[in-house]
Amino acid sequence: QNAFGGLVANHGTAIVLSAEDDKDEIHRRISRLDPLNKRSGYDHDCIIVPLPNEGGVFPIMMKVDNTYATSPEFEKIYEEMLEIEDLALVVIDPMASFVHADVNADPAAGAAFMGLLAQISTETGATVMVNHHMAKVSDNDFIDSPEKARNKIRGTSAIVDGVRCAFSVWQVDEPTAKSRCKDLQVPYTRNAVFDGAVVKSNGPANREIRHFIRNSDTGLLEDKSIEIRNFAMSQAVRERIEYVFNFIREREERGIPVTKGGQHDGIFEAVKAAPNDDINAGNLRNVGESTLKKAVTRLQNDGRIDQFKRNRSGPRKWLGVVGGQLNQEENMISVFNNGDNGIPVEIHKEHNIYIPSMIFGEMLTGSNFDDTEKRTTGGRNGYGAKLANIFSQIA
Repeated sequence: QNAFGGLVANHGTAIVLSAEDDKDEIHRRISRLDPLNKRSGYDHDCIIVPLPNEGGVFPIMMKVDNTYATSPEFEKIYEEMLEIEDLALVVIDPMASFVHADVNADPAAGAAFMGLLAQISTETGATVMVNHHMAKVSDNDFIDSPEKARNKIRGTSAIVDGVRCAFSVWQVDEPTAKSRCKDLQVPYTRNAVFDGAVVKSNGPANREIRHFIRNSDTGLLEDKSIEIRNFAMSQAVRERIEYVFNFIREREERGIPVTKGGQHDGIFEAVKAAPNDDINAGNLRNVGESTLKKAVTRLQNDGRIDQFKRNRSGPRKWLGVVGGQLNQEENMISVFNNGDNGIPVEIHKEHNIYIPSMIFGEMLTGSNFDDTEKRTTGGRNGYGAKLANIFSQIA
């Protein structure tokens, strides 16, 4: 699952400190997001603290004489945070309500608060997310690039410089908003059409501008980037991108993937060398190499394909479908259980070996040997998985 230009790598309990929304508003929003109450079956908790119902907002950091300190109220809550073993996310909304110091004008205040957030993240092991306002934008000065968006973040440069990643969301101009709503066949309303992008990151991140439309039922901004980009392209360009996608997918499935621009294994050379009955290649033969590369880049930006390794030590250059055969960066097979009765990942008491290793890697460890027994399942004692593991070699 993607969010804010990256992949959500792990899950756990989330804490939200809300300075502006009371409990009734929060309950209304959650009910709209989850009308079937599926959250009651989740493995982790979402703990929301509506401070308007808890005596008002308290400062996380405040200026005392010539230094900065945490407040007693926050220290009490923080001690409880440290007791949550699976804490994965802390949200502070908005930043200005929790800082009793001039972070907008004083670089020292901004640096001190960012340092405090880094400390919280290190000690809890959780991601800390802070919502902060942007400067007002005039009617004649709409944001049209991540660089402009970064410059509109309120406060000193210490705020942006002190975080690992900053994602900005800004409203688009009215003509663009109306055009997108018309293309998507949704009613136009003010404050419903936004763009967003990663404007600062200390690590890898998708920095493409994303396009959002507010869901009128839930109030969420939903990512409609692919749909909006498709409307901006001609029918011929859309068809070309699909031919490129299908060509890459079929080559991957046949075990002969291509690269983006290799001299002998690139997609351009592969298209030219493909047989005449290859429909996708046939529709791409008259397309130039640079145009093919642009189509590949578009598919990468849309999250449909990526570059992968074919073995542990090889380069990450082979094109494949996200979720496809090559989508194992180090040529590894991942096995997932999505049933209620999974295989225990523990040492077998009698045989002193991990149970999955015993089941999938040791002969005569099945339970389907009695030919006189009435069977309700198929299979041959796990021969398929066992023999695949026994005869496999590390590339």
